[in-house]
Amino acid sequence: MRQFRTIGIIFTGLALTLLIGAGSAAAQAKPKIAVLEFKNKTDNQWWWHGGAEAAQDVFVTELVKLDKFIVIDREQLEEIMQARNLTISGEIDQKAAVKIGKALGVNYLLTGAVTEYGSKNVGIPGSGISAGKKEFVASINSQLVDTKTGNVIWSRAETNKTDSIKVSVGGIGGGVDDNRMFDKVMKPTIVNLINNLKTANPMRTFRPGS
Repeated sequence: MRQFRTIGIIFTGLALTLLIGAGSAAAQAKPKIAVLEFKNKTDNQWWWHGGAEAAQDVFVTELVKLDKFIVIDREQLEEIMQARNLTISGEIDQKAAVKIGKALGVNYLLTGAVTEYGSKNVGIPGSGISAGKKEFVASINSQLVDTKTGNVIWSRAETNKTDSIKVSVGGIGGGVDDNRMFDKVMKPTIVNLINNLKTANPMRTFRPGS
């Protein structure tokens, strides 16, 4: 009986080792990705009061849900950049993308810009009469960059809008309207971008170690 029990323990241990090894191999098979801070091209003050970080965190969260990447979160990214004395400013060209990718140890960079984020009066077309509402719009363009080549392998622009009354977003930042409009307009725009990335699957040719 002891012999059979010992054999059973050995087989159980082997099975656990194989399962752990398989999980580790699966994790290693996933490419690493970093989400860089998206550029603000709207001159919206809210973006400088936590908006950039909030958007970056949503991108990270949605990429983790996608379960196709090992995702570096914003805090890890900042730590690595500080440790390597690395700063990122302006548009990223191919050469810079390769350099940043090597410094961060990632296969892909997700970057882009917020091209519109704010409210505007909504009127009746052709009448010159205001309808008394404000239409809130968020527009983002995003690119996935292969850090081995510096090439953009996926690009997408998304726009989302909603009608709202008494909107005062972008004045001082961090207000109730800011948070409400972020959840209603900005977050769905980001989710749509990541869903499109999943459908397009530009990483299908990725091989571990490549």
